[in-house]
Formats: sequence, C-alpha cells, structure tokens
Amino acid sequence: MLQRNRLLKSSGEDNAVVQRLTAQLEEMWPSIKMSLDAIRSDVMTQKAGADSQYKMFSSRISSTPTRALTNMSRQQELKANLYLMLLQKREENYISLASTAAKARLIDSPQLMGKVSPKSDIIWLAALLIGLCLPIALLYLKNLLRYRIEGREDVEKLTKISILADIPMADKGADGEKALVVRENTNNSMEEAFRGLRTNLRFILEGDEKVILCTSCIPGEGKTFVCTNLAMSLALMGKKVIVVGLDIRKPRLVKLFNIPADKKGITTFISGNDVSYAALESQIVKGVANQNLDVLPAGIIPPNPSELISRDQLDRAVELLKEHYDYVLLDTPPIGLVSDTLSIGRVADMSLFVCRADYSPRNNFYLINDLRNEDKLPKINLVLNAIDMKKKKYGYYYGLGKYGKYGYGKGRYGHYGVYGHYGAQESAGYTEK
Repeated sequence: MLQRNRLLKSSGEDNAVVQRLTAQLEEMWPSIKMSLDAIRSDVMTQKAGADSQYKMFSSRISSTPTRALTNMSRQQELKANLYLMLLQKREENYISLASTAAKARLIDSPQLMGKVSPKSDIIWLAALLIGLCLPIALLYLKNLLRYRIEGREDVEKLTKISILADIPMADKGADGEKALVVRENTNNSMEEAFRGLRTNLRFILEGDEKVILCTSCIPGEGKTFVCTNLAMSLALMGKKVIVVGLDIRKPRLVKLFNIPADKKGITTFISGNDVSYAALESQIVKGVANQNLDVLPAGIIPPNPSELISRDQLDRAVELLKEHYDYVLLDTPPIGLVSDTLSIGRVADMSLFVCRADYSPRNNFYLINDLRNEDKLPKINLVLNAIDMKKKKYGYYYGLGKYGKYGYGKGRYGHYGVYGHYGAQESAGYTEK
C-alpha cells in the first residue's frame, strides 16, 4: 500500500504497476480480515478467563477481616500522634507568653482634649496656596507653549522695532479683487488703519526716499494684501504710485488687480538689453483701480529668479520709476524661505515687515531682529495684520472690536501658497508652456 501511494504521487490510477498493486491489495484483504477476527476472538476468550479469576480472588480478599482491623489501627495511631503534637505546641506557647514581660507603662491618665488631627488651619493654608499657585502655573505653562503671536503686546515683547500700524482682519472671502479693501469714497475701520499706516510712513521716509519694500517671514502673513492696499491709500491721497511685483516665484498681482495675463512684467525688462524708460513703461499696466495707481506685474516666471533679480537692470528700473512716481512699492517674496528679498533690499529706502496675529510664529522675530542688527535691509518697520477685533484679547485696540460706527467681520482674506512648498504651484496666466 505504501508503494502504491508513492506511485500515485507521480502517476495515475491507470498505470499498470498501480493496477497490479491494487489487485494484490484486494486479494490480501479478506485473508487479513479473517486473521484479525480470529486473533480478536482468542483475545476476548483470554480476557473472559482473567475476569472470572479476578472476581474470585476479590471475593476472597473482601471476606478476610484482618484488612479492616489494620486500617483502624493505622487511623488510631495517626490521630494519637497528631494530638500529642498539638499538646506540645500549646505548652510551648504558654511558656513563651509567660517569659515575655510587658514593656509599656502608663505614665499619665488619658484626657479629652478635642480634635488633634487633621489640623484644619494647615489644610486651609495648603488649599489657599494651591488655589493661588495652580492658576499661575497654568497661565505660565500656557504662555510658554504659545508659538504664535496673538497681538501687539506679544510683538512688543519680542522686538524693539516700531509697529507702524495694526490692520484689522478683512472680511470673509477677501481674495482677488476683493482683497482691495481700501476704496474711494468709503470710510470704515480698514480705511482708517491704512490711513494711519500711510501717515506713519511719511514720518519714516526722508527727502527723496520713495521706494518701500513689503515682505514677510513666511507665506500667508498678508504682505501682498498690505502692499496693495497701502498703494491704494497713497493713490487716493493724489500721489502717483506704482506697485512692482518682485515676488517672481509666486506672483499674485495679476489675480488681485484682475490684470490680463499677457506676460507683461518686470522680468521681461530685467532679462532684456533695452534699459530705457519706454521699454519699462511698455510693461506697466496703468490706471488699475485708480487713475493714480499703476502696476508692474512680475511677468513670466523665469527658471533663475535669484540671478535675474541680482542684475543691474533692476537698479536701473527702480531709478526710472523713482523719476516718474511719488511712491514705488515692491511686493517681494517671504524672506524666511528664499533669499531674493535680501538682494532686492539694495534698491529700497525702507522695509515693511508684515506679521499676522494668530498665525506668525514667535521665532520669526529672531530673524527680523538679526536683519535689523546686521543692517541687511533698510529702515525695518513692522505692520501687524489680521487682528480680529471681536476677540476679547484684542479689546484694548478699539473698544472690544468697535470704534464709533465701525465693526469687523470675522474671516480671512485668503491663502498664500502652501507653507513649506513656496513657489511649488504657479499662478494662472504665468506659466510658459
């Protein structure tokens, strides 16, 4: 059978050897079965004889009385030994107790003196200390774990740089053209904030200083929002203003001012050889949102923005603009991500750093302080953006969020790219295919 099973692994049942082995097994099986039946019958006969002998000897043993007597004697002996051992243990305990002398003495009789413990005064004192220390510790821990600025007070603690203005949070959905919150013949809180910024700028700029650089540390802090609305506010004052889009990696001026995407911009002038004002003027979009406001967009996104900005053509362009405009505002990239802004700083007269409440990390101000101490950018000043006046923590600004008839709507004015992927997504109308 084992041989047949081995053959079946490599061949089928139709194999001649397998069939021969199968026939042999069929012939052998009846004789094997008959032999097994005979052996089983013999074994059963032997078992019946053994059972009868076992019953006979068991009846003889049970009829003998000596076994029961022996068991009784053994039980009596065990119990006697156990009783003697217990008596011995009891006597030993009596002797041990008798030899032990009392060590305690009663000196004074007990007296009733009232409650001794717990001491209420100590408990109340401990509760008072915990009630005072725990909130202080929680407030300290909360302040320690904060990594974003929350308002003007936080900024003043982190830096000694002047804050020129506190810009309220724009209405919800303020993106694209709606990001221009400063408009003609309107009078609201946002207008007042940018008027204050405009007024403070006039005290900072001296003589023929006209070029204002707007930047931030990270995307999303609102540098383009502040730059464009400040330009609009200056234009409403009757000044000739131009906004230059030097944030070449992530331009937004085309979308914000709804300018046709015809690839006109500063990159075309810088990359060319013609440095005349006529060539520069051909790239400018005039009369955007106001007759005094012009825009020079970024233009085509180049493969080498840092090298392009470092060219002398940028210096020439800014000099030409200073001759024809009262104010030149430069919208530059976030300085914490790329080094373009440091290179652009050579053509600026002052720098506006935009930080955003409840968004800008506190660590950014280490970078801003270093830039000022090392004089890498001219006349650095701060603008605190997106202050939600409805929050109680900002109540000291304008009386819990309202100043006369002005109120603020809660919201955000849009997103600036993706933090950590600056310039990864190209704006519509700028990608050259």
